[in-house]
Amino acid sequence: MSYEHLMLFFVFLMILGIALQRLWIDLFVKFKLGQTPKDYGPKRHIILKAGTPTMGGAIFIVLAVIALLCIKEDHATKNEMFILWWLAFGGGAVGLLDDVIKIARRSSEGLTLRQKLFAQIAVVVPWAWIAAKEIPLYIFSNSSPLGFKASFFMLCFFAVGLYNALNITDGLDGLAAGASVPSMVALLWTLEIPSCRLSLIVGLACSLSFLWYNSHPARVFMGDVGAHFIAGLLMGNVVMSGYILLILPVSFIFGIEIISVILQIISFRCFGGRRIFKMSPLHHHFELCGWQEEHIVVRFWLIHIIGISLLGALLAWQVI
Repeated sequence: MSYEHLMLFFVFLMILGIALQRLWIDLFVKFKLGQTPKDYGPKRHIILKAGTPTMGGAIFIVLAVIALLCIKEDHATKNEMFILWWLAFGGGAVGLLDDVIKIARRSSEGLTLRQKLFAQIAVVVPWAWIAAKEIPLYIFSNSSPLGFKASFFMLCFFAVGLYNALNITDGLDGLAAGASVPSMVALLWTLEIPSCRLSLIVGLACSLSFLWYNSHPARVFMGDVGAHFIAGLLMGNVVMSGYILLILPVSFIFGIEIISVILQIISFRCFGGRRIFKMSPLHHHFELCGWQEEHIVVRFWLIHIIGISLLGALLAWQVI
């Protein structure tokens, strides 16, 4: 499919996404369903964000299914389609289950951490097995390809990590969805793989149409289903490139967010309850420092774009 037709299809998906998100919001309002903020998060979230419609990421799955039904990817093999889409749909299913449990219980707790991790691993393992067999993975273009075992374990680690990193980042209005846009644009600009174009166009349409209602003050949240879906799309396209370190610039701000959580846990447990940050993940630390939510979001977007640019340049020059 030509770029011209893809752009027209992108506009169609954008308009459809905006319309479907509006219907989704109205449905949640009608049945008085909504987000239950975690009681250990910032107090302002409990006051301001409680009851906001959630699970807007379910519309991402609808848009992806429509795209795959409307456009035949004749040039993509079955294995390529599996590598590109399995993590998105499989992760989306895990997130959807978690979100449905939260809604049914009217609670902020869905699957336990162990249950969610097990479900994520169950989705990732068959994908990583096939991807490690089908796609030669390189550290740099002039290096030897990684062996099967190294590829398999690296893919499992990064895929599960990105699921959770993007999910953790989705804590402020527009933050995760907005940050995913430059990641997808960078991949669309970098990858010259025909089979990747549709998935990235779908991802962009999902994120941007969702931002129509998720920008501050948010009228809908994407939920775990949306965070897992977007993470899966990003990871699938990174692997199709063959360069595993491409995950670093693509997930720059997501990586910073999850590292802040890891550091906070290590500090708390190993140094007598001491905390590095006022609260983790990092965006909550700046909230408690008095920064306005919209300022944090825009600045994190800018940091993400800078990180994509710098790390992308370093990878291109094979400095790291």
